[in-house]
Amino acid sequence: MNSANSPLGKPLDRVDGPLKVTGKACYAAEAEVPGLLYGAVVSSSIARGRITRIDASAAEALPGVRLVLTHQNRPPVASYDEPYEDDDAADGSPFRPLYNDRVLYSGQPLALVVAETQALARHAASLVRIEYDVEAHQTDLQAVRDQAHDAPAELPEPRGDFDSAFSAAANRIDREYETPVEHHNPMEPHASTVQYQPGGELLIHDKTQGVQNCQRYLEQVFDMEGKIRVLAPFVGGAFGSGLRPQYQLPLAVMAALKLKAAVRVELTRQQMFTFGYRPRTVQQLKLAADGEGRLRAIEHKAIGQTSRFEDFTEHEVEWSG
Repeated sequence: MNSANSPLGKPLDRVDGPLKVTGKACYAAEAEVPGLLYGAVVSSSIARGRITRIDASAAEALPGVRLVLTHQNRPPVASYDEPYEDDDAADGSPFRPLYNDRVLYSGQPLALVVAETQALARHAASLVRIEYDVEAHQTDLQAVRDQAHDAPAELPEPRGDFDSAFSAAANRIDREYETPVEHHNPMEPHASTVQYQPGGELLIHDKTQGVQNCQRYLEQVFDMEGKIRVLAPFVGGAFGSGLRPQYQLPLAVMAALKLKAAVRVELTRQQMFTFGYRPRTVQQLKLAADGEGRLRAIEHKAIGQTSRFEDFTEHEVEWSG
């Protein structure tokens, strides 16, 4: 490359910079769609159990409420795990929104209220009453640390003779560290605007880092190959939380298919804490150096928190390897 034409070391304007700083960038929750309806998610108040009853009568009685969607009246979806496995899915059984009466985690979406305004949808959602058969749960990593199993992901292979190098070193460190749960919270909340088109096709504006991942996921779950287009011209921060299809996306699609209308589902800031996060870990680190301060050995072990249905592996020890 001709050094005179190289962009290295030169200030460059971002292509989307002027639109973002002037407020002209259009995000998933801002797409202008005629006849738009708004969905509000009803979240689980327990961590584990079964739904025994859903009373949506008070919400349904409000003028302007068009639908209360639950596992009992949703459109048909795939009935087995594989269609729900998106490009970034971990080992195990992926979460299936509104699939059945099982409650797998606190904050799980259990119903969607669709209304003519967002304020009405959220008010109506607060009126939905759900009764449960509550089961015991455990979320403390330290309490079940003795039940840890090997990570399903491929990890670096050990190299050299650590034990000999560590024991012979002039300087040694052996420490255990803990890191807490860390939640993604980008400035742009997760939202999906689904436009139902005359032929039954869907045009979707989604907050995502992977439009093709979301498209394939929806095509598989709803058996709609070639009928879905996903757009995301701007991402208002994501840092990993936009890698996978989040639950507001299939919920908005369910409502749009049920009503044959345009539906937007935007999560509240509180609901942003009810999916993907960097898990709590307990990490043991051993370092050995000679008298000159040169590193001679390193051993890094980690125990990470995972879910009950997907066996996720956070990438801690790979960096040491």
